[in-house]
Amino acid sequence: MGKFSLYDLLGLLLPGVLFLFFCNVISNLYGFTPTLFGALNWQINIGITLCFALIIGATLYASNFYLVQQKWYNRLLGMYKPVAVLYLKMEFLHQLMNESLNEKAKEWYGKNIFLNKTGFDNLTAGQQKETEYLQDEFYDRMYYELEHHGKIEHPKTFQSFYFFFRQTALACILLLLLEVFLFALHFITSLHLNKPDIFTALCLGGLLFFILFVSAQLAQWYRKRMVMKMYWAYFTHLKQI
Repeated sequence: MGKFSLYDLLGLLLPGVLFLFFCNVISNLYGFTPTLFGALNWQINIGITLCFALIIGATLYASNFYLVQQKWYNRLLGMYKPVAVLYLKMEFLHQLMNESLNEKAKEWYGKNIFLNKTGFDNLTAGQQKETEYLQDEFYDRMYYELEHHGKIEHPKTFQSFYFFFRQTALACILLLLLEVFLFALHFITSLHLNKPDIFTALCLGGLLFFILFVSAQLAQWYRKRMVMKMYWAYFTHLKQI
């Protein structure tokens, strides 16, 4: 059985733990303190909490793979840019790597797909879209090749942090929606709910929004670094074979 890796810790467990923690804060603030685990001993409580954290973390992980493909979500947070767009902005890599990467691209696709900005701009819209698609596929193939040869440790570290911040941003969005919903319910007098402390509720909302903003910015940064590290790892790998 493999070890529980940094990838699993940052990508799955910790976002789920964070989500559960703030759910507990919100439930206490709005008077919905659960008593389900009160009769259980602490070992079982920890085990159940970890299970729920993993389930929630896995749900956030899977949901993000769908959401990052949606234009509205990317316009909102900007956490996912196509590999081709990121690589095109890394102009300092083009002269060094394009020739070696295109040799592999010719082997796989029969043509060059790595261009400098001038060459890319000269393509038609259809050719640009095809080039972006092929670079995304190339990225996936080189990822699994590096993983097979055990040369992906450093890029995967950046990927792990990228997933952590990406999942955390989604968790904050869900928590903010939950808090807004519960806050609105307490103004329906027929429900006879205890109203929360307004200042505390606003501070909690502000904290969640701050974490959301910082997480989105960090996710953008770590994705850029992840892509750059991946290309460096693959370029070095190609030079060694």
